Amino acid sequence: MIKYGNEIKKKIDPAIRIQLIRKGNQLFTEGNINLAEKIFITTDYKDGLVRLGDYYFKNNDVYKSAQMYFMSENKQKINTFCKKMALVIEKYLNDDKNNKFDKIISEK
Repeated sequence: MIKYGNEIKKKIDPAIRIQLIRKGNQLFTEGNINLAEKIFITTDYKDGLVRLGDYYFKNNDVYKSAQMYFMSENKQKINTFCKKMALVIEKYLNDDKNNKFDKIISEK
């Protein structure tokens, strides 16, 4: 569902991988997030994937942030992310309990 891209890891020459990672870091710094993401996923660059996850989370793209954290396989980031999402769900469930509606009107 969420994890994609690194189930079948491709073999990349280490020298080329290093060059790609440097280019990905440069692109990320310059704000070219889409291309940096492609490079980080292709090279399976864990730190880059975590940084992308942080970037997406900061920019309220929870789904993309989850994808990047899970691909990075960084247990600490995954656990923190899941705890935050559980708190959000808990808040919404509690809000629903506190708002008692006699009628729900839906317009279609």
